[in-house]
Amino acid sequence: MRLFDKNWLAAAMVAVAAVLSVGAANAQSGGSSIGGAVLDPSGAVVANAKVQIHNAVSGYDRTTTTDSKGNFSFPNVPFNPYHMTVTAAGFAQYAQDVEIRSALGVNVKVSLTVASSTDTVTVEAGADLVENDPTAHTDVDR
Repeated sequence: MRLFDKNWLAAAMVAVAAVLSVGAANAQSGGSSIGGAVLDPSGAVVANAKVQIHNAVSGYDRTTTTDSKGNFSFPNVPFNPYHMTVTAAGFAQYAQDVEIRSALGVNVKVSLTVASSTDTVTVEAGADLVENDPTAHTDVDR
């Protein structure tokens, strides 16, 4: 009967250890998701937009791109505040703070604005406008 007691005790200990390890794994994976859609000013979807979330304290940083329907998703994001930026060609950069506080996911609708255009003009002089002759002279004007 002693052999039975030892086997039963060993099996019970293994079962308890398994239950505790599953509980610990679930407690460590506490997080949620951030998802949403990126749209242009007319409400059309913006595909291939770069979406980034960053937490300066923890250093957590993830980047994704929107799909053909303008949707993006960050699964398994730890509870924390994040700074989210969205960039796409032809549009101004978008920034928003998003906070994950519960297991419920956060859904963000991003409306981008058209980037303002900038023109650059470069002026170059063909001749040297500064007089480099060290001799004295007089300019006469009518």
